[in-house]
Amino acid sequence: MTTTSPARPAGRAAGAAPWAVTLAATAVSTYALDLAATAGGVLLALSGVLADLGRGWLLIVVALSYLIWAFGLRTALRANHALLERTAVSTSLLSKIAWQAARSAAAGAAARRWASMAGYLAWELIKEIPYYLAAAGAVLIGDAIGLDDALVFLAGANLTAALYEYGIGRGTQAWLVRRRFASFETGWDPGRYLDEYYREVQADEQHTIRFLVEALRDTPPGQTVLIFGTGPTLHHVFPVAGRAAEIHLTDYLEGNLGEIRRWLERDPGAHDWRPFVRYTLQCEGLESPTPQQVEKREERTRTTVTRLLTADARHPRPLADQYDTVVSAYCADSATADRATWYVMLRNIVGLVRPSGMFLTAALRGCRSYLVGGKRFPCADVDELDVRRALDGWFHDCTVQTHDVPEHAAQGYDGIVVAVGTDRLETLPAGPIPVGGSRTSCD
Repeated sequence: MTTTSPARPAGRAAGAAPWAVTLAATAVSTYALDLAATAGGVLLALSGVLADLGRGWLLIVVALSYLIWAFGLRTALRANHALLERTAVSTSLLSKIAWQAARSAAAGAAARRWASMAGYLAWELIKEIPYYLAAAGAVLIGDAIGLDDALVFLAGANLTAALYEYGIGRGTQAWLVRRRFASFETGWDPGRYLDEYYREVQADEQHTIRFLVEALRDTPPGQTVLIFGTGPTLHHVFPVAGRAAEIHLTDYLEGNLGEIRRWLERDPGAHDWRPFVRYTLQCEGLESPTPQQVEKREERTRTTVTRLLTADARHPRPLADQYDTVVSAYCADSATADRATWYVMLRNIVGLVRPSGMFLTAALRGCRSYLVGGKRFPCADVDELDVRRALDGWFHDCTVQTHDVPEHAAQGYDGIVVAVGTDRLETLPAGPIPVGGSRTSCD
């Protein structure tokens, strides 16, 4: 799978932004619906279209209006849930609260869907109360307004509300379609990705490279290390090259590996990774690395990288071999929008670690999508709890850390997750994402 930089995601708004947007959208949609439905009910009553119908027929018309309203509401319910899953924003505050509660409890997709729909429906029923109060009050205290007039008003309000809900639902669906994710197979541009994201070492990559250097300090030298999901990048390879005897790189896309080959073969047009090599050496203890020291690590990397392989993390066994140490940073989480799929892919990658081996990983914290060349690609919206629960079930020991990067809040996230699992279990448990703790120890 493609490795992505945590420096440019444009997914879920950070902090309280989704709640603020939801609150504002709830207020606007509530008033808009009330005004539209009231106007529709009044206009139908004033038109006299149903004036000659008997009470029985009026009751049938009202019943039909509720069925039509339910049809429009069904469209809105589906669109609202899709909006929550994609953006964490809703036009119904109760729906957002219910969905967020289910998500925080690590509920599955079906549970989140039912929660969001129940909250949305509850709010819609609450909004119906003013119509009944208005109709009942008009009948009780008005001399000119009778029960039949109230029934006509309710039918008109329901029909208008149905049109409103259907229009909102269809509009939301159309907007989401425009935001759907690009395909890695046809929409990914490795050169554009490198040019946009890797001209300098930004804060989040500083944390990641420092983490890799520190986590690798106690590993035995001379190992063959696998780096799974490199993308077209090498910035996570340089810390490994200082200790490994041999490095194998894998990615889902041959085009990404092509960019790496250009650098390995000293193509003059290959990407310049010297700023990342320099920062890696600083993390290893060289306060001011010289150009010669930077070049030495580059040459060490070129001789240590011996295999470039294509692999698919969706496959239960992406590669035939296993390794004592596997590194996979910003890979599985940056290849899917679904957390359950992320978990399966991460487990498949961990399966490439030999029993008792070590696994190093990193993930974008709370990111739903990121942009490359103006195209949007998916992200799994995972956090430290997701990573901890996963590794805690696969390793005897693991450490999970988070790093705040508030300088990236405008880009849609404010933190990253880095983790290391050591002493991999002999057998990896199968099944869905675990919800609670387990018997192993994650710091």
